[in-house]
Amino acid sequence: MKKILDYYGVKMDLSDYKLMKIEKELYIVKKDMVPFLKGEVKAAGLKVKDSEISLEFAFKIARYATKNKVIINERGETLFLYGRDIFRNNIIRGDLKKGKKLTLNSKNECLGIGFWDGKILKNVKDRGMFLRVLD
Repeated sequence: MKKILDYYGVKMDLSDYKLMKIEKELYIVKKDMVPFLKGEVKAAGLKVKDSEISLEFAFKIARYATKNKVIINERGETLFLYGRDIFRNNIIRGDLKKGKKLTLNSKNECLGIGFWDGKILKNVKDRGMFLRVLD
C-alpha cells in the first residue's frame, strides 16, 4: 500500500483504514466498517493490488497525488472516456516519464489510469468502462 501511495506522491492519513484480505483480493476498508463484514463477504471498500489500483481507489487518491499524473484537455477527455489512447498534443501538463499515470481533466477530476510510453498515453482503465460494459 505504501509503495502505491509513494508512486503517486500521495500523503494521506490512513489511520482510519485497515487493509483486509477477502478471498484472494486486498481491500482498504474503514476500520469502523470491519465489524459489519461478517459471513460471506465478496468485496468491501477500495480494491488494491500490489502495483495496480482500482478506479475507485484512483478517484480517492487523485486529489492528493503530486506525481505520476497528467492533465488532459477537453478533446483528450472525450477520447479517453471512450476508451481511446491520447496523443501528446492532448496533454496539458503532467509527469511525462514512462509509466502508469493518474489521468485527470482540466477541472482536476480523475478520469482513470493511463500508461505513458513516451509517445502515447495508453488507456488502461477509465470511468467510461462502467457504461461500455452495459452495452
